[in-house]
Amino acid sequence: MNNRERRERACIDELEENMELLGVTGVEDKLQENVAVVIESLRNAGIQVWMLTGDKVETATCIAISAGFKRRTQPIFFMRDMTDSDEINSALDAFSRKATSSILMIDGVTLDIILREKPLE
Repeated sequence: MNNRERRERACIDELEENMELLGVTGVEDKLQENVAVVIESLRNAGIQVWMLTGDKVETATCIAISAGFKRRTQPIFFMRDMTDSDEINSALDAFSRKATSSILMIDGVTLDIILREKPLE
């Protein structure tokens, strides 16, 4: 326990080096006031905003709309119930060729395959 504060600071400094800030928030049932305004402000500032939910795709779509993730004119690109890596890669290639304003909606089954095949770096 000698030099605890100095050692803690050294450990924190090492962990935070070249770190990307990831913000996480939880939303349960009713959305808080001004969520859509905050999300739009973040987007306007050039911050990429993602939404992760354990809900069904249909519910997640409704949340995306009510929270302001999806604009009225934005198309949604769905990837559901995909278990074949080649099919998933083809769908991701198709999405990447679409307009950048499209929203990508991936269900848990498909996301699980993606994360198993393409480990996070």
